Amino acid sequence: MICSNDFSRRFELKLNEICRHSPGGARIMSYFNAYHGIKYNFLDFWMQTDSVGKASCALCRYYSTLIVCGQSCDVSELTNFVVMLSPRNILCDRVYDFFQFYNVSEGEIMICRKIIRPTENEFAIHRSLSDMAYLKKIFYLLCKTDDRILPDSFEDYFLDISHKIRHGAAEVYSIYGENEPVATAAVTALSDSAAVIGCVATDREFRNRGMASGLVGYIAAKHLEKGREIFLQRERYIGLYDKLGFEVCGKWYEYTKK
Repeated sequence: MICSNDFSRRFELKLNEICRHSPGGARIMSYFNAYHGIKYNFLDFWMQTDSVGKASCALCRYYSTLIVCGQSCDVSELTNFVVMLSPRNILCDRVYDFFQFYNVSEGEIMICRKIIRPTENEFAIHRSLSDMAYLKKIFYLLCKTDDRILPDSFEDYFLDISHKIRHGAAEVYSIYGENEPVATAAVTALSDSAAVIGCVATDREFRNRGMASGLVGYIAAKHLEKGREIFLQRERYIGLYDKLGFEVCGKWYEYTKK
């Protein structure tokens, strides 16, 4: 059975239990915590339970993106439910039978249990508030380096990240050149138990100076000290993550509507 969010403490506790130990789960809980207690037409949460009421799978819809976390106890029911929702994108850490409706891409999930921080090339690292002017500079830096990791517009990016920053569900960091950020990395999803690092980018003129390593190492060390698991989702091989102590622990899948 698939149950919708009833805003009860019981639903929250079950959701949190399912969402531990995975980047998808951290994403779901970051949205749950950032928008907690209020009904929005762009945000929904569900859980799938088995015949005895044990929760096995969590789902979160944020606008046209659906995040799926956990091991479905009834794949046919889940598939039919997802088809009914008809999201534009589906993010999950398991293979599901959405192929007739969606194209699929995949990559590696990496986890860091002990950070190997670089001992040289120390930089002044700035943490962003939810300031529009600052985040616009970050957005343009990301556009210059790898626009595949971005939503369609600055407005979409700003609405998402600024709200989560204000509610402690995301963080954005940068290193400045003269007056502009030249490298950036973010905690794109933050929960009590996990942090997901993403949106890592360095201006082409400033690469090979250890800036990305410095940012990722700083963020990972900070949240490891707080007892969180540190995840990132790697689409293609980037060696700096291995050097910092990240290890492959699974695969992620993104389904995009045909």
